[in-house]
Order: sequence, then C-alpha cells, then structure tokens
Amino acid sequence: MTDSQSRSDWRACAPRAIPTKHDLTQLEAWLETLPVPSCLLDLGCGTGQVSAWLLDRSHAVTGLDINPAAIAQAQTTLPGVSFAVADIAAANGLQPPDALYDGVVVQLVLSVIGDAADRHQLLRNAFAVLKPGGSLYLSASGTSDDINTEYARLYATDAAVTGEPFTYLSRDAAGQVLYRTHHFNREELRTLLQDAGYSEIAISERIEASSRRPEQRARFFYLSAQRPHDHG
Repeated sequence: MTDSQSRSDWRACAPRAIPTKHDLTQLEAWLETLPVPSCLLDLGCGTGQVSAWLLDRSHAVTGLDINPAAIAQAQTTLPGVSFAVADIAAANGLQPPDALYDGVVVQLVLSVIGDAADRHQLLRNAFAVLKPGGSLYLSASGTSDDINTEYARLYATDAAVTGEPFTYLSRDAAGQVLYRTHHFNREELRTLLQDAGYSEIAISERIEASSRRPEQRARFFYLSAQRPHDHG
C-alpha cells in the first residue's frame, strides 16, 4: 500500500519548505556524460531550482511535482520549462507518458517520497520514461547515526510510528510534521535500482551539511544508472 499521508503532506507543503541542495557538483558530473542538448525530466522538481540549472545548460526540461503551489511558482519564473502537477510515484505510472527522455533527475526525492512501495514505484516510473540507453541521476540521504547523534535520536523516536529502520518524521520549528524521511544504505539503494531494471549502477558517497540542518553533518549518496538498450 502506498503512503497516502505522504501524498497529503507534499501537496500541502509550503514551497519554501521543500528541501533542496545548492551544491550540484555531482549532478554536473553526470550531466557531462549526456549529449547537448538532451531531453531531461526533473521528477519532484518543486519550485524548479534544478530545472532552471538544467535549462541554463541548454537542455530541454520537463518538471513534475505533486505540489500545485510549487508548480505554479515554477511556471511563473521559468517559462522555458514545461511544468505539470503529477504524482510521480503513481501506481499507474507517469501520465500521460507522451515522451521518452535521455535523462531523468531524481534530486533528494527518493528519501522523502513516502514508504517502501512509493520508492519502488518512483524508480519504476522513471525507468518507464527513459529511452533505451537513457540515464538516471539520483541523490538520496544516507544513514547518518554513526556521524550525527541527532539522527540516531530521530530514528529511535519515530520508529514506532514509521515501522521502518532509519526512518523518521521531518518536522518544522513548531514540531509540525512536514513529511516522512528515510535514510538509505548503499546496498539498499543498489537493490532498489536493480529490482527496477537498471544496469550500469554507480554509487558515490559524501559527508556534507544536512539539507535541513546546515550546521550538522549528514551522509549523502549520489547514483547514476542506465536503462539497458535491450530491455523489453
């Protein structure tokens, strides 16, 4: 069963509260492996910060997000990008599947999309709209209890609610739940991608500032993978 509460949380989230990362070094390295221009899909695009960055590098970009307010803001500020409101982890896939893409970008989305079923479905949806030989770029939060005791506390505090290790509820300063967050280990990510059909999986790991707690350290994973030429 998909996590309907996560859907509600993300639809209602204030655009300014949507997490992002401003250091796009790893994304830039992946982008250099693609031809220019490429047709790219930004899944979970929020207000379009990554979409704008891709557009500035002469790529054709489509952005999808479940949050109507974020999409409205993105459409206003970025007329050169095609934006639409969409549930990117929908069980029936990305509708309408009117294009195949050279590359799909999933920036920090997999960690906050919902539950395990949502994560699997998101990766399958991205796979389905990639051209054979097309490339996926993915960044995700990693388990960080070994380097940050605050994360160890969060995992333990919310374990009874989430029912899943290394998962907690991200909250605002007033303690209001914003969304569910899951932190991955390397093999978990590799297995998810393999189960969705991807090949040529490459994973790198970095310790950086937390996306919501810039004064604290956190682990992040950066991945690239390919839809095989001979799939299907």
